[in-house]
Amino acid sequence: MSKFQESNLNFDFKGAGWSVVKYDEHVAHGKISNVVKPTKAVDFLGIYKDKKLYFVEVKNYRGHTSDPETKEVLKAGGEELMRRIAVKVRDTIAGATNAARFSTNEKDFFTRINEILLNDAEKVVVIAWIEFDEMNENERKTKMSVWQQKLKHKLSWLHAAKISINSVDTANGILPETDITFA
Repeated sequence: MSKFQESNLNFDFKGAGWSVVKYDEHVAHGKISNVVKPTKAVDFLGIYKDKKLYFVEVKNYRGHTSDPETKEVLKAGGEELMRRIAVKVRDTIAGATNAARFSTNEKDFFTRINEILLNDAEKVVVIAWIEFDEMNENERKTKMSVWQQKLKHKLSWLHAAKISINSVDTANGILPETDITFA
């Protein structure tokens, strides 16, 4: 069982099948980001039942949707936000490869990540968990659908990837054996 808090959201990876690290705070990411700037990272990197690889990025803009910085990131149909998430996935893959080769911290975990990445039969799952101020349901669904297509396009190089954009309201079943709640 692993419990984490990110952006005022609680993530409780309950099942014994999970191996999860808070990658943006992990020593493997720190070793690279301290030397090569800027190096980005997803919030969580996890393996479920030793075969499914998850990249999870959390963005909680609730109460900040009207802030100038947030507006800048969300403009143009979320193009900049999806670019930032794609860069985090790319940099995380590079960091996980480095950790598998040179890390003394959770080397087996990072080695398994690379094995999954190299296995064409397994889909890699990228989840962007995005919260923003309430809007009507149709507008929210439309926005998330557009963002999902943009992120899929930006990560098309990853090939067998399942891309998902969600909020707490649509959390059921997205991350198996995981509870997500507001802090």
